[in-house]
Amino acid sequence: MDEKKLLDVIANKRNKVGKISIATLEGYSMVELDTVLYLESQNTYTNFFLTDGTKILSTKNIGFFEEVLLDEPFLRIHNSCIVNLSKVTKYVKADEGYVILTTGKPIKVSRSKRDSLLTFFQSVR
Repeated sequence: MDEKKLLDVIANKRNKVGKISIATLEGYSMVELDTVLYLESQNTYTNFFLTDGTKILSTKNIGFFEEVLLDEPFLRIHNSCIVNLSKVTKYVKADEGYVILTTGKPIKVSRSKRDSLLTFFQSVR
């Protein structure tokens, strides 16, 4: 099997698992996608914040995860933040805009990302 075909097969399996593999300093952590609240950039690393309060530091940058999560219910709403859209309860226009997560945590939405977030809100019926 050629490498491209193998990568396609692996990508298809990954999408069916419902988990994400997070490269850490110690190795890899497998995390259920529905337990991820949001991701936050920390220079060239990325912090994953989970519903149980756990924080996992990944050795990959946030741009890497933006691509990996492209087909999942995640959206980059700020240069430094990707949110799990299934964990967003509200968008507030005040203070230049922010979302509220199911935990009550507010996360700022950048001007440049606001239109894609609002498009999402308008498309969910």
